[in-house]
Amino acid sequence: MVRNRFLVGACVLCVALPGFAAAQQPDINPVRIGALADKLGVKLIPSTPQELELGRSATVTLAEPEKLVAYGIKGMHEGARVTITCVGPNRVRVEADELEPVQQRAAVTLRVSDDGSVTQVPDRPPPAKPPTP
Repeated sequence: MVRNRFLVGACVLCVALPGFAAAQQPDINPVRIGALADKLGVKLIPSTPQELELGRSATVTLAEPEKLVAYGIKGMHEGARVTITCVGPNRVRVEADELEPVQQRAAVTLRVSDDGSVTQVPDRPPPAKPPTP
């Protein structure tokens, strides 16, 4: 009898808690890809989503490499693969990589303001090493 009540209580918690947890999340507006793509100089493909929600990504093609230089990604050529990932509220991680003519990869984190402006934000520094005795 006690076991059945415990089981029913556990089931109720499993159903109710995710709803409460989702309600406590801050309201995060998705990042609009269209304006961002124009600023980064990338070409969207038809299956690219119009907005990126937290944790989602889109893979696009680099069309104007000089536009990425302004945000700290240098040395890429037209046709490079660019992945844009929404990593936080109004933050995206832009990763560009290519195999030809030379294999290279670069990444940068950008803040997308509500007005559509884009600015580079510093990446987290690596954790400090503990002092050795």
